[in-house]
Amino acid sequence: MGKTITIENLQAWYGDQLTLKGISMHLDANMATAIIGPSGCGKSTFIRCLNRLHETAAGAKVKGDVRLADQDVYAMDPVDVRRTIGMVFQKPNPFPTMSIYDNVAVGLRLSGIRGKYELHSRVEKSLQMAALWDEVKDRLHKPAVALSGGQQQRLCIARALAVEPEVLLMDEPASALDPISTLRVEELVEQLKTSYTIVIVTHNMQQAARVADKTAFFLNGELVEFAPTTTVFTKPTDKRTEDYITGRFG
Repeated sequence: MGKTITIENLQAWYGDQLTLKGISMHLDANMATAIIGPSGCGKSTFIRCLNRLHETAAGAKVKGDVRLADQDVYAMDPVDVRRTIGMVFQKPNPFPTMSIYDNVAVGLRLSGIRGKYELHSRVEKSLQMAALWDEVKDRLHKPAVALSGGQQQRLCIARALAVEPEVLLMDEPASALDPISTLRVEELVEQLKTSYTIVIVTHNMQQAARVADKTAFFLNGELVEFAPTTTVFTKPTDKRTEDYITGRFG
């Protein structure tokens, strides 16, 4: 099952540039939370702080508190953090030299799972959860890069799910996909939140309205508004939110 994430006064820098200006919010377990806002407002930086990817950038720095249930994320081993808080990126990034099967199995093998039966059952389960199994079950040992863009993105979701995370971060997961593949990813979010806590960054406000239980609006590194999605889109309390969702800027 998913876990809650509690963020208190989260600040992030790239060199001298303050990118996140004291974000505090509580993300509910087994819900999809959308992060919306114009380009450069800190959305991707925010989710990269949740699984400690931000600190891997040159000159990057983080202050504040991120808790996964009652665990301090910044006191954990970063490898354990990224296994528990999985991530799917904007562009599908399957390992190009690996087969479909090995792309999903790679994290399991790194975790010490070697048994052929367990590997196969976990790979199959992950591909089924990512709604890809029926499309690839007869070509598991073919190169992953032979898949379509939408299939590659679902493969990356399967790869993230294989190590059984509790949270799934998705950074614009459908922005490089065609409308049909986008719909498949959105359907997946709906299904997966019964088992995982999902945070999805999106430029597409219709997508946020379709998939998210709650929506957070970021602007210039600040959290302007965070509420149930229907409230944010129909009765925003901040004029800046209203201006953004009605297309006055962004």
